Amino acid sequence: MNKNDKLQNYIDFQNKFKRMNDLLPEWQVEYSIEKFKPLIDDGFDGNDIIEYFTVKLIDYIDNKYEPTKVEDTTPYQERIKEIADGGK
Repeated sequence: MNKNDKLQNYIDFQNKFKRMNDLLPEWQVEYSIEKFKPLIDDGFDGNDIIEYFTVKLIDYIDNKYEPTKVEDTTPYQERIKEIADGGK
């Protein structure tokens, strides 16, 4: 991976996380993390908790998730639809 690729990956990562931070207030994220405290207290390390959460999140997305009903789409959603339809 060359320097330009690394820089682009960093920019993409920062943009993605900024967008996530804009959608979720910090207190909601902190509140959710605090709910995992019993696992930390019991001795599970961060990677164990990440694996557990990943499995639960995938199960939720696959079996229980229903998109929020909104009338307008964001530019991000429009771009995803464009890409999915074969546009660039």
